[in-house]
Amino acid sequence: MLFFQELKKTIFSISYILIIIVLIAGLYSQDALSFKDRKISEPQVGENYGTTTKEVPEIIMPAALEQLWGEFCENNYKTYPIGLIKNIKLNDSEQDKVIQIISTITGMEKDVILKAKEQFPNNFSDTVLNIKTNINYSDFKDLMQQIDDILGGGSSYNKDALISFGIVPISYEEALHQYNLAVNEDKITGGYARLFSDYAVAMVLSVLPVFLAIIIFIKDRRANMSEIIYTKNISAAKIIITRYFAIITAIMIPVIILSYISNASVWGLYNDTRLDYLAPLKYDFGWIMPSVMTATAVGMCLTTLTNTPIAVVVQGFWWLLDINIGIKSVKSGYSLFRLIPRHNASTVSYFRTQDYINHFNSLIANRLLFVGLSICLIIITILIYEMKRKGKLNENFQLKKAVSNFRNRKNKYST
Repeated sequence: MLFFQELKKTIFSISYILIIIVLIAGLYSQDALSFKDRKISEPQVGENYGTTTKEVPEIIMPAALEQLWGEFCENNYKTYPIGLIKNIKLNDSEQDKVIQIISTITGMEKDVILKAKEQFPNNFSDTVLNIKTNINYSDFKDLMQQIDDILGGGSSYNKDALISFGIVPISYEEALHQYNLAVNEDKITGGYARLFSDYAVAMVLSVLPVFLAIIIFIKDRRANMSEIIYTKNISAAKIIITRYFAIITAIMIPVIILSYISNASVWGLYNDTRLDYLAPLKYDFGWIMPSVMTATAVGMCLTTLTNTPIAVVVQGFWWLLDINIGIKSVKSGYSLFRLIPRHNASTVSYFRTQDYINHFNSLIANRLLFVGLSICLIIITILIYEMKRKGKLNENFQLKKAVSNFRNRKNKYST
């Protein structure tokens, strides 16, 4: 009964309707509500199958050196320390270190490098640096890592990022293999469901639920519902857990509906293929819901503790930081502590099914971690709620009181 009361209160609120509108608008803006114009077809011999990245030293080393040379000559190095681009300008001593590294790679003397640098703006196409024959790939990676260290990290010269320079064309055999994986492993629908989940979590569902949690708690406080609830013979655990699942249910209902609208848009395109009609549901619960659980738990915990909407700032900053840190791994990023796992691979790459298979265990570990984190936050919320209920934690607790006490102690000791 309590669950349905909470669910009804959530669903029939103006804030919930607004959140659903934002959810739909976010997905629509990414063309994630319909994939009917993105059909995959079996590759044919002689077509252009696009490119991929491979760790081919013969391709990576000259490409990385060419970019380094251009950035060195202009003293304008591009890095992505937290995902957002940052242009670095080095001082003379740091530039000198770069010269030494270029000299080690090419075998050119410092004065020759400086002379070539002076001619760079007018003779860019004629300036070609060659890698000396006796340098191996391992040593090259170490030297590039030194460049990354000089720049403060986040550059393409990081030894783990060098593969981005290894751009090679996809062969017919590789394209056919990717297509067969999409058909046999993903059952077609899995690829589209994964793409929908990527957009949904990255765009809105790793931050949007926090607003609903905050609004519901603050509305209760403004309506003096806290005092009424505190006196009822219902455990704090039951109140918090019921409200938590009511909010998650309210969010997930439209998510499930929209995921099926999105997925169903392609069902008619593959009449001769056995599709997995449960794929959207699998990704809704396995990929999307842990992020919804986490954002909701953050909102409930911080709002219960502070009686303020500070959770918007916290979750918003976390979302912004995470999505920008992962800007280089949009195609496939499954780091353990990533709030937003990424797999933005569409029909052009046949959903990159092999990447997904290779990282499936990492994805499971990531999603379980965030389920565990959300449970921990809800337990903390229950404890805070119970303390307030028993008067052990003042209902009007604010951070400014703690700051005030700190100042009083400081003044006392100073006198």
